[in-house]
Amino acid sequence: MSTKPFEPAVRLQVLNEESIQKIHNAALEVLERTGIAINTEEGRQILLDAGCRLKGNNVIQIPAKLVEKAIKSAPSSVVLYDRLGDERCVLEGWKTSFGTGSDCPFILDRQTQQKRECTYDDVAKGALVCDALENFDFVMPVGIISDRPTHVADVYEVEATMSNTVKPVVFTAHNKKTFQASIDLAAAVAGGLDKLQEKPTICLYAEPTSPLRHMPQATDKLIHAARMRIPIIFTPCPLGGATAPATGAGILVQATAESLSGLVINQLVRAGSPFVFGGVLYMLDMSTTISPYGSPELHQLCAALTDMAHYYKLPMFGTCGCSDAKRVDAQAGMEVGFSTLMATLNGQNLIHDIGFLESALITSYEMYILTDEAIGMAKHIAGGVAVNRDTLAVEVIDAVGQTGDYLTEDHTLKFFRKELYFPRIIDRTNYAGWEKLGSKTMDVKLQEKTDEILATHKAESIAPAAVKQIEQILKDIQR
Repeated sequence: MSTKPFEPAVRLQVLNEESIQKIHNAALEVLERTGIAINTEEGRQILLDAGCRLKGNNVIQIPAKLVEKAIKSAPSSVVLYDRLGDERCVLEGWKTSFGTGSDCPFILDRQTQQKRECTYDDVAKGALVCDALENFDFVMPVGIISDRPTHVADVYEVEATMSNTVKPVVFTAHNKKTFQASIDLAAAVAGGLDKLQEKPTICLYAEPTSPLRHMPQATDKLIHAARMRIPIIFTPCPLGGATAPATGAGILVQATAESLSGLVINQLVRAGSPFVFGGVLYMLDMSTTISPYGSPELHQLCAALTDMAHYYKLPMFGTCGCSDAKRVDAQAGMEVGFSTLMATLNGQNLIHDIGFLESALITSYEMYILTDEAIGMAKHIAGGVAVNRDTLAVEVIDAVGQTGDYLTEDHTLKFFRKELYFPRIIDRTNYAGWEKLGSKTMDVKLQEKTDEILATHKAESIAPAAVKQIEQILKDIQR
């Protein structure tokens, strides 16, 4: 089902133009002066052949002109398609798309409400729930599955997700081989690699290692994505005070340098390769030594990094719908609400990590549904106020005057459905009405809605011929 991309009319920026320019200049200085450790011979050679300098110990200094060239060559728009062939995520400008986080080691068990390891079935059901939610545009494999061989578990996670949603799949890969296996899965569903490349239904998520390092797997994936014409996200996760400076500006400089270093490699392999800029920027909580995921700093810094992405005209990988709470409770609701509204107003493009609890260690289906509601509310706020002759309502105000009412006016019938937000989960009844409906609290309603989706929703099936190819790919990679 094709959906029109949402673009906020009300917009939020954290950085002004002067600050953006200072961060950009500082990031270029870091790349040219301090450099990036590239831990593969192929990656180093690609950079050296382009005019970079070897500083020693595998550290490569990247000149500013090479970074600027990569920024210009990267596409300002990346489109992800669903497996029915329709545009689903248009990643450009201020347009927003929402989806889950990936690779949680634990899930909040729906019967016991205790955390436990994720299974293949958990990932499959998580994708099914997301397939049913109107405001979810893409899905990431929601857990690290514990009941498949570890060295190829990432490929099974992609298969479980792809088989239970038509929406685009954003995924991780252990290495180049499992990355290729997941490409093969998507190509089988698309009807061939050429069709997948023409209308990509997948996007790889990869990371540098802070501070200022590319491990071999990360460099391999940057190179392979460019050669295979598959979109890639390259997102650093620096931790302020631990793996990055303890100032917001310092973290932004390092994160910008780390993501841009990946862009340079990707574009040198194939200019115009689809690339998504981004970063998840934490501050280490010195009192607990935990990386807080619902903190205001994280979402403030992600918004600031989005300002940098808008400056570069690169798609941005954003974050919302996550919490440090251990249950779907008042804390989770508050942190989901703030983060979702901020990401929407900020025009983050590919907004992930919906469903995370306990600092990204636990995933929860109920959190998906709670955030789906929050996205609807955030879109309504960000949509702004339509001002035209009809909405100014001067004629109807004059007709009603001082003694009439608006309930019976055609103008009310015409506009109230457009002007009001109608919630799916939130309760707006009075106390007596709430009691009549069973006195259900939010946690109960979320559980019931999850039960309903799992019992009734069916994702569009993959063609039988493609299913056979998938089975063979899984057999081959497991060997």
